[in-house]
Amino acid sequence: MLIFDLILATRRPEMTGVERYGVNLFEAVRKVRPDTIAFVRDTTPFSDERGLVMVDDVYRGWLSLPQNIHRRGLAPDAVVFPTAPASPLFHLSDVHLCRIAHDAFPWSWERPMPWKGRLLYRYVENLMARRYDNLLGTTQPVAEDLRALFRRADIGCCGNAPGLDVGGPAMRPGGAPDDFILVVGTVEPRKDYDRLIDLVQKAPKDAPPIVLVGRPGWGEVVERIDQLAMGNPSRFLWLRDLEDDGLRWLYRHASCFLSLSLAEGFNMPLVESGVSGRAIVCSDIPIHRWVAPSWAAFIRQDDNAERIWTALQTATQPERAQVEVYRQKYSWDSVAARLLDLVASHRMAERRFRAC
Repeated sequence: MLIFDLILATRRPEMTGVERYGVNLFEAVRKVRPDTIAFVRDTTPFSDERGLVMVDDVYRGWLSLPQNIHRRGLAPDAVVFPTAPASPLFHLSDVHLCRIAHDAFPWSWERPMPWKGRLLYRYVENLMARRYDNLLGTTQPVAEDLRALFRRADIGCCGNAPGLDVGGPAMRPGGAPDDFILVVGTVEPRKDYDRLIDLVQKAPKDAPPIVLVGRPGWGEVVERIDQLAMGNPSRFLWLRDLEDDGLRWLYRHASCFLSLSLAEGFNMPLVESGVSGRAIVCSDIPIHRWVAPSWAAFIRQDDNAERIWTALQTATQPERAQVEVYRQKYSWDSVAARLLDLVASHRMAERRFRAC
């Protein structure tokens, strides 16, 4: 039996890519291991309720998960944390813990964070880092960053895949223009929305508007993006809380997808745009070189607004065959199989060590 901690991942209806990751991975593992359990706050994101255990209170449920597992008499092979750190109370338990990290941000980001994020993704994450039996990255670059940070050679990679089924039902969001450039991501400093603001303000007269999909995150950039949306309605549209059918429509109709991000662990919206067959322009960072499709155009940190607009207006539209090849790279079944293999291998190594 495996247990997934998805309490914080299911605390609100609009989910980030990381939260979608946890839900999709649980669904894929459950197909192989039907006895898999997930502790959740809301059952809505799942295809059915098999193996789901509801908690009444988000943060109390997350903190007391070790006691909840013990109280129910559960003896899991491992508890998996695909979206958030484990409760510090797991230090009082000897259960096997597997943390999946999407980037090295919690351990390396030095800029200010809101207090909840700082508490969870800095203090708790640091407190629990050495307790994890398996510490995994979602991609090889993330795993390499984690190995360097913790000087642990046993940190592996379990993979990633699109969080959204881009082939599902679609509906045009209210106010969406016919021709537009799409940006998707929570509004926070890592996404480099300062450059996006500059891009909107310096847009050529014939440039299409930019549509941003992403809930407000943290940092003063949130207020600046809000002011940009109010002051430039014909050039910039911010859709804060968009349901999946609206996002699918945007993926299918955007003239180009843009990501200016400074740091990513995978960049799920970029991959979803690639799977949808969009032209892509993205920042030249290592993870984008790893996950972006072959037709993507890369921009440097010192490229000005004029150069970025040129890249957007000349971006390559992929051939259908290119898109099909790209789609084959990412599968939730392969991620689930890799996770199960890594957990089983680590537990076998532990048993051998204890037998010596």
